[in-house]
Amino acid sequence: MSFASFEAMDYESFKIPDALLFEEVPCYISLQDRSHSIIKANRRFRETFGDRLGEPCYTVYKLRDEKCEVCPMDSVFIDGRIHESEEIVFSQEGLPINVIVNVAPVRDDTGNIVAIMEMATDITETKRLQRKLEESSEKYRTLYDEVPCYISVQDRNFRLIDVNKQFKDEFGGSPGEYCYKVYKKRNERCEVCSVAKVFEDGNVHFSEEIVSSKKGEPINMLVYATPIRDNRGNINSVMEMSTNITNLMNSNTQMTHLGQLVSSLAHTIKGIVTGLEGGMYVVDSGFRNKQDTTVKKGWDMVQRNVERISHLVLDMLYFAKERLPEKEEVKIDQFCREIHDLYTKKFKDNNIKVNLEISELQTYFGDKKSLYTLILTLVENAIHACIWDKEKQAHEICIHLSETDSTIKLEISDDGVGIEPDVKSKLFTTMYSSKGSGGSGFGLMIVKKIVDEHGGEITVEAEPGQGARFLVKLKRN
Repeated sequence: MSFASFEAMDYESFKIPDALLFEEVPCYISLQDRSHSIIKANRRFRETFGDRLGEPCYTVYKLRDEKCEVCPMDSVFIDGRIHESEEIVFSQEGLPINVIVNVAPVRDDTGNIVAIMEMATDITETKRLQRKLEESSEKYRTLYDEVPCYISVQDRNFRLIDVNKQFKDEFGGSPGEYCYKVYKKRNERCEVCSVAKVFEDGNVHFSEEIVSSKKGEPINMLVYATPIRDNRGNINSVMEMSTNITNLMNSNTQMTHLGQLVSSLAHTIKGIVTGLEGGMYVVDSGFRNKQDTTVKKGWDMVQRNVERISHLVLDMLYFAKERLPEKEEVKIDQFCREIHDLYTKKFKDNNIKVNLEISELQTYFGDKKSLYTLILTLVENAIHACIWDKEKQAHEICIHLSETDSTIKLEISDDGVGIEPDVKSKLFTTMYSSKGSGGSGFGLMIVKKIVDEHGGEITVEAEPGQGARFLVKLKRN
């Protein structure tokens, strides 16, 4: 069948729906002869690549002077089968387009192949999201490897599925090896095993263990084991997070504090890991089903959780790093108003009245980001104290800012749950969280560090059920 005969062909011999389908289907369709010349093309093809009937396909959308070295159409003419490939083509403006291509034979009445139908689906946006997902996965892996504890993921047979860099450096071990052989140097599973308990009841379990490093040195560990569930809620593996507490064994108080921090960090990271896995599952489902909407939904989930773990690590790094404030002119009164506006909806949703008593301050020189974080953290704590107080229907928070010639005073008070006496003495100590599993243990530690960096002081007045009052005093330079 010649090019002229295809040009003369119309769709009168077809049903109207077939003609409409050819023209309006949301992908690129073309008919090509044995010389790779384009005989027919649908509307979307013409709009993207131009109306260039009679020209070779490799010139039209590959911008080549000769045919491609590997051509699926040649394979169709040889074996008569449908072939699929992934290609990069170029629009008439020269813009690259990622496509999945399916080529199928067109036969005459005698069964001879007279042309090829090529259908190409634009997957450019999907490829872009896939690249972003890969970049995000790399960032997640970096965080997973560098988090300051040992992490392993184990199956029901106590074989290692994955370990982070900290674990591998200290104990060795590769996927497939038994955990008890790697860091217990045992030939059979432990009699009391936190991972086994998690598989049995689905709950989180803690334990203290003595394990052995690659060098054979004993290490005291605080172990946290938590289930990892599939999309149906079944436990298919357990994540075990361990912290070296060898140097803290002589201090029961410090061990208690460390346990609180590890448990809260592990809880936070576990939630983030679960969110990442859920997002990756949704993205993967979108890729398989070629549903860009699903891919975007999953990517949003991944992005949110990468941001969460990034903020967590930044808090950890901020507290660990010795630094001098980068001092510049700061508007502390403006910060208070901005943070008040930021939480307006949350105040309203939780029936919290806020009293702003803010004086316009003279110029103060301090670290802008740190001071904003200080005020934000104290306001968040006040909000949480009100939300946790179920005895009252309405609550009140006061943000008071004033100054003297030598001192700036910031007071943030609430009428929430208050603070127990034994808790109040620990609020600013290392590795203590007033929020239990809901906090990372860094918030008030960072507040205290910021105050100290600025040569100030912070005090707290609180009674159980009577709310709390935090007072920050910053000396003028």
